[in-house]
Amino acid sequence: MSSGAELKAQGNALFSAKNFKEADKKYTQAIQIGDEAADPKGLAVLYANRAACRLNLKRYLDAINDAKKATLLDPAYPKAFARLATAEDALGNYQESTKNWQLALDALPKFNLTPGEQTQMAQYQAGLTTAAAEVVKMKNTPIVGQNAVMIQGEGRMPWDLAAAMLPGLQGTTNSDSYSSAWIIHGAYEDFMRGVHKMNQLKVDKIDGGSEQMRGMPGAIVDLTNGIMRDSRAMHFTDNEFLSKYNKQVILEISVYKPWMEAGPERAIQEALARQRDEGWDSVRPAVGFTVRVWIMRAVIDAGLRQRHDVAIEFFKRALDVLRSLRESWILVPVLERGVVFEKTFLFGIQHLYIDSIMQAYMLNPTAEILEELETQSDLLISEVGEELHSSQDPIDFTMLGSFHLYPRGSAYAMKGFCYKVKAGLNSNDAGNFHRKAAAVYVKAADSFPQDDEKHPWFLNAALDNMLHARSFPLRQTLEVMKRIRLSAQKAKAIWERSSLSADGLWGLLERTGEQEKELRTMLAEGKFTMDSCVGPELL
Repeated sequence: MSSGAELKAQGNALFSAKNFKEADKKYTQAIQIGDEAADPKGLAVLYANRAACRLNLKRYLDAINDAKKATLLDPAYPKAFARLATAEDALGNYQESTKNWQLALDALPKFNLTPGEQTQMAQYQAGLTTAAAEVVKMKNTPIVGQNAVMIQGEGRMPWDLAAAMLPGLQGTTNSDSYSSAWIIHGAYEDFMRGVHKMNQLKVDKIDGGSEQMRGMPGAIVDLTNGIMRDSRAMHFTDNEFLSKYNKQVILEISVYKPWMEAGPERAIQEALARQRDEGWDSVRPAVGFTVRVWIMRAVIDAGLRQRHDVAIEFFKRALDVLRSLRESWILVPVLERGVVFEKTFLFGIQHLYIDSIMQAYMLNPTAEILEELETQSDLLISEVGEELHSSQDPIDFTMLGSFHLYPRGSAYAMKGFCYKVKAGLNSNDAGNFHRKAAAVYVKAADSFPQDDEKHPWFLNAALDNMLHARSFPLRQTLEVMKRIRLSAQKAKAIWERSSLSADGLWGLLERTGEQEKELRTMLAEGKFTMDSCVGPELL
């Protein structure tokens, strides 16, 4: 059996070779046989080294845990504070990172620095300067983002228009009632229930100048339920939304005792231990609250700060924790382990996750991100399909839409996006990729009700790829154009004000309608037949 020193040396060699995953394993083995009491500084180095591995693996929450452990074992270890600050920077926690960059500098010798220590000092000072600048930037940046448009036009928001339509949808058959009005209305109701609870929070001053909070727990559950039913329900009700939300989180932490400072690895270990020691009534709300706060953190970072890399980290960690614990508790009834372990809840997270991956690709188009997007999209399509095939429950099209069809539709759309990108990267096989993109974009559209803005939006994406493929007969092209025209009329009744409308959706669809008229005129004039294949240059 290898000694701790041998395992550390092996880990160092693997790290130097950039084999971070295997290096992580070696450091983990060394940590497991280490002795905190006998050699705290040696163990601190192992934790800091493993933190460096996890930084490179983009496991920032786990890196934070390891680096914090290293600073506790050796409070005079500058590299531990530096790695903690680096991980905090990666997650946009600049207030925390400035403190830790300063602690890293304070831990260096004051005089007679070695060349290596001088290099460290320069790196830590640069990190502190950058983090401090980000703190100032965040304070001076107004709260805007993809959801800001949803505050405007009170009374004409999708949820308002949907509510007015619902009486007319009462009494229809299940399939006929598959309307986006039901889904956005339900999502809005859930979200606003959470907002109402946040608004009840009061802060009382007590003896000694400290504060005591009074309020209603459960707001985070309602907010995340609304967002996962339909993320377009997410909006900022006033300029104090984030401040109220942060206070609500503090209140609910005192109720549920979650693992806010833990990365997924530690959260899993402590959840299993708490279940054994304290039972389901303790662990169930703690796990649920932990993953829901991660979801909210991801949504806020993606929507406000366009930090999709941070959003990916939090969505992925929520999925990792739930999948691991679900496997451990697979035979436990839902009422005991909690609804967050249901497949529908996981689909809701995956839906948001793949959107952040796509947005990350738009900002940083790399082959690695595109591959991950396609992999995760395929996984979601497959898992939803399996769940639909095996389910024996009566069909509720509202819940089916939110937690099965919408997620799968988004996954199909992401597949279409991947194929379109590949068409641009592979000129020799562009037509084939455009054909594949068109096919899955139609599947994406069909996953949404005809009165959802995404139905004509994805049909229009399918049309664009059909034209670029130059291999679809006019009868198919015109049929898709007709579907766009008819669904756009229905969708605008609900979605005239939305993020997509702000991006020019309705103008785009109107131009498609004009192009359909032009094609039908040319067809009537004999310039084409229904078997003709047309390209984008003719429109």
